[in-house]
Amino acid sequence: MPRIAVVKGVDAPAGTVWELLSDFADVSWIPVIEDVAVDGDGLGMTRAIHGSGDQPILETLTHRDDGQMELGYSITNSPFPVTRFEALITVRPAADGTGADITWHVDYDPQDSDPQDSDPQDSDPQDSDPQGSDATAAVSARESIEAVYAMMAGWLADAATQRGRR
Repeated sequence: MPRIAVVKGVDAPAGTVWELLSDFADVSWIPVIEDVAVDGDGLGMTRAIHGSGDQPILETLTHRDDGQMELGYSITNSPFPVTRFEALITVRPAADGTGADITWHVDYDPQDSDPQDSDPQDSDPQDSDPQGSDATAAVSARESIEAVYAMMAGWLADAATQRGRR
């Protein structure tokens, strides 16, 4: 169960970034989302995010602490190559006093290669590397998560900047 922290600095006040993130039902700051269906309110609420894929991404709110600017959620139907995904987002004022630092603390299980997908007659046991396919899956999952959250940080910064101009 790998854990990673994706840290991104944004040129927007921490409070403004938190206002955007803390409203779990509103993801209008993500430009690639076509529709969001929300079920419930508060901890345990879910949002089904419809984008370009066939199936919506299902996210469940698992933690919220306004004083600490923390938000936790789990994802099922994940767009990432994972079988389990849990995230805790923290927003903090940047150490240099300008902007904010957003950290996604992510616990996940990479999708393993399925041994039933390979035909034993087509492979040489000496060529098999079960650790290699697991390592490749782990790298793929980590790189996907890091890339998506880098984009999300940019979208948050843009939305926070626009909100500050209103």
